Amino acid sequence: MIYKAKEFTLKNGIKVTLKSPEISDAQKMIDCIIDITRTTDYMNGLPEDYQVYLDDMKKEEAFLEGHNSSDNNYMIAVFYKDIIIGSCALSFGAMIKTKHRGTIGIGIRKEYRGLGLGSILFDEIINIAKNREGATQLELGVIKDNFAAKRLYTSKGFIKTGDVPRAIRLKDGTYLDEEMMMLMLK
Repeated sequence: MIYKAKEFTLKNGIKVTLKSPEISDAQKMIDCIIDITRTTDYMNGLPEDYQVYLDDMKKEEAFLEGHNSSDNNYMIAVFYKDIIIGSCALSFGAMIKTKHRGTIGIGIRKEYRGLGLGSILFDEIINIAKNREGATQLELGVIKDNFAAKRLYTSKGFIKTGDVPRAIRLKDGTYLDEEMMMLMLK
């Protein structure tokens, strides 16, 4: 689905635009994801996981086109000037038994964290979900020691529903545990 452009002012006074990324934004999306994965262990992927998209940009273009044309997927990219500084995605199940459940993923470039952008993105995504017919809950996973993210999610009403031990394995062999969280919409 397409998210119509909206402007917001962050805590530091910069103005950003939130909107669905277009196919022409594929390179900017990959650049953003690679930058985010370089600066945190809390994302599921590593920069080299996205090399396939750099090698064949048609794959990222197809991914964006799929999100924009789907009734089950939403993506909001955050533009500052001419770069993407973060994004948030919401995907609902396609099967009858799971289409009430939405899964959220979010990533923000390091230099733009702590400016209220995560809160803005979550408010927008939650609002989309609340207005979706049949949606009753949102779910996400968060690395256990990602306290800033857990504070954000808790402030939006998410509660812990379980644990996934050793959910992520870093290059050095270290494992990170994940907490599952959920927000009941109705």
